[in-house]
Amino acid sequence: MLTAAEKGLLGAIDHGRVWKDVETIASFDRRSGREGEAKAAEFVADRLSRAGVKWTLHRYPAWLSDPVSARLTLLDADGSERRLPCKTWSFCASTREPVRGTPVFVEKTELLHNPLDLLAARGAPRERDLLGKIVVARTASPVAAMDAQDRGAAALVCVWEQGDETLIHEGNVNFIWGQPDPWESSLYPALPVAVMPRGAGEALIRRACAGDAVLELETRVENGVREIPVLEADLPGESEEYVLLGNHLDSWHYGACDNATGNAVALAMAGLFAARPLARGIKICWWSGHSNGRYAGSSAFAADNFDSLRRRCLALCNADMPGLRGADDFARGSSGPDLRGLYASVVADVTGQKLRPGGFVTGWDLSFKNIGVSSCMSWSSTLPDGSPDGTANGFMSWWWHTEEDVMEHVDPVVMKQDARLYALALSRLASPKRFPFDVPALTAALERELPRYEDTEDLRARLKGLPLPRMEPLRATRLLNRALYAFKDAPQQDWALPLDWLPGLALARDASPRTERARLMIRSFRRAQLNRLGDLICALESLAS
Repeated sequence: MLTAAEKGLLGAIDHGRVWKDVETIASFDRRSGREGEAKAAEFVADRLSRAGVKWTLHRYPAWLSDPVSARLTLLDADGSERRLPCKTWSFCASTREPVRGTPVFVEKTELLHNPLDLLAARGAPRERDLLGKIVVARTASPVAAMDAQDRGAAALVCVWEQGDETLIHEGNVNFIWGQPDPWESSLYPALPVAVMPRGAGEALIRRACAGDAVLELETRVENGVREIPVLEADLPGESEEYVLLGNHLDSWHYGACDNATGNAVALAMAGLFAARPLARGIKICWWSGHSNGRYAGSSAFAADNFDSLRRRCLALCNADMPGLRGADDFARGSSGPDLRGLYASVVADVTGQKLRPGGFVTGWDLSFKNIGVSSCMSWSSTLPDGSPDGTANGFMSWWWHTEEDVMEHVDPVVMKQDARLYALALSRLASPKRFPFDVPALTAALERELPRYEDTEDLRARLKGLPLPRMEPLRATRLLNRALYAFKDAPQQDWALPLDWLPGLALARDASPRTERARLMIRSFRRAQLNRLGDLICALESLAS
């Protein structure tokens, strides 16, 4: 139930100002590292200054990839040519000259999707069964692209399978989060890739199966190191601890829904809390490099502020795509187990809806999970199941990542509810004297997930024996989150792929090694992940003592 102070807080949101800010930010074409993004950052900084908010502009070098053009031509046996609708995506190869070859349809299940399988197969002879072919497949998985490449494919044509829209979405074919470590520098596709809408793509699949056509593909992708801006607003509290609100400023094209709305909500939160006393601070960051840098800005900020985040950042809220037309489902949960109760109360008190527990969430500029920072919300509203505007399994809209993401698709009613959700969540995270971590819920989640994997009996027994009341909540949540959400060390970033709880063990479990050498590698990786979890539980035991 809302308190009188909370009602006053929510009533103080200037929704008219929020709408005007969305309109202004959505007037800029905000590709990372480009002029439009710089102008949007200047606008945000000016608005912060006018509100009396202290801000800092960080600049980070980032590896960015801009898709420029693609041309896909179907060549018939009678000499006729037909241009097919397509785009190329970030982090793919450019063609120095047109690539011509026979299109071959490959089922998604015939391509690798687990990076462990891909890596374990490298360094040994591979069957070159796709040599010189242009593979047509219903997947844009970066692992599948590199598997086709390693099998000799000359190019890959991806058929969008998650909606019937004729618009072609922008995207990337890359699972490296932010900047690659040196040993990951080869984990980018080295073949040209084109993406087609479902209708035209399915027609191409039929032609490929008939075996009576030739394809020619030309792509241009600009890859390079450029400086990107990350704007940080600082609202200090009584303690040095703080809550982090993130949102990505860059976009594909004008990005009204993705993510000018999130930028405007973040601005509103800065103004709302600037003059209010806070028990702990709020930091608000406008990231760059989300779209064509694979979370380059947030991951660079995480690396540059590692010690501060590890010691003092209590929780992350992320504002991405609020205010989407028709997105009246506010109950699709994205909070971690330790903050689910708090966020459930926020959703109930603002919208009257009951939060549905969510699964494992990755992406969304969650560049702080390896550090162990708890996530309160990755989004605030989504399209309901069965929405006619849905694509990508109903979660995104048909105009997502396209030229059509413009103001007509922003819903002022949904925007108001979303802004209220962020305001109440930040207030309840930043105001109480005692931070509401639910350590038992986080521990219970780990206890629930461990039995899904073999050889975890000892880990489960040690976890059950922990005296939770004696443990300092912040340090305990750090360790438990790192066990549940990550498989690399705290200063690193996991892969940008759909993963599962205990992701290292999940990757090993789902691998399908095809040689004795590959099986040995997967076993070694799995053993290392078990030892890593054991080490984290050992740290919890030390914390309890």
